[in-house]
Amino acid sequence: MQKHKVFIYIFLPILLILSGWDFFNQYIRPHHYQLLFPYSTFQFKYAHISRNRIGKDKRIQIFIPEGDAVVGKEDYEENILIESYWIDQIPVTVSDYKNFLTQSNNLAPRYRDVFSKYWWEKEYELLPVVFVSWGQAENYCEFYGGHLPTEAQWEKAARGPAGIVLYWNDDEKAYNKANYDNFFDGSTFSGWQPAGKTIYGILDMAGNVREWVLDWMNEPYQKVSQDPWIELKNQKPDKSDSGRILKGGSFVDDLSHLRFNYRDAHEPNSPGLNRGFRCVYDN
Repeated sequence: MQKHKVFIYIFLPILLILSGWDFFNQYIRPHHYQLLFPYSTFQFKYAHISRNRIGKDKRIQIFIPEGDAVVGKEDYEENILIESYWIDQIPVTVSDYKNFLTQSNNLAPRYRDVFSKYWWEKEYELLPVVFVSWGQAENYCEFYGGHLPTEAQWEKAARGPAGIVLYWNDDEKAYNKANYDNFFDGSTFSGWQPAGKTIYGILDMAGNVREWVLDWMNEPYQKVSQDPWIELKNQKPDKSDSGRILKGGSFVDDLSHLRFNYRDAHEPNSPGLNRGFRCVYDN
């Protein structure tokens, strides 16, 4: 009888406390990603002002009409005509990429060390997929009938006909519109910040993850190419240290990288924590 009392009054409360703490940690206590609530497909209809459709990979695509577009920066800025196309509303997610792998013979991204949880744990599947090389990104897009955007296509989708380079003032800390400066201590769910949408209703074109495009960067101040996407895909670099261009900046970058006419570049076989992508589709 005495042993039963010891169990009831001492060990049982301890057991309940430990079990309750474990449950609280896993399901109740908010942490970084439990606090992020992404838009649902239903809510997406309020986040765009352009035509939209569902692609072969079950993702929302936004229509970009044919017309003039201001592209480039400073000395190489110009106005060019760009044909119509469709573009993903949000960057490709971990979940999207996993679905792609079940249908194809491609290799999974290599999430290294402490970042492996972003690939294996389900709570992170709505984050933009990263650690993808330029080639892996292009393979995904082509598998579903598209391709990576050209720099010109990416800039038109972001800047609109007026050629806007940022949707807020340079001196404004607009963390409700973009994930940058490591404010959220990592990437956030794709499309989580609708206040930062472009004029066409496209999300995450500033911050969160840098996005691969087709073009090579041979010189920082080269003109934006007007070549067709297939030519850009198969083009050889002019210099040994040329890289494929990335646009939009990322969660670790400062505001200058988020400007839509800014370029980053990396060697195409160089995946990284802040490098993701979205696809475009010819009309």
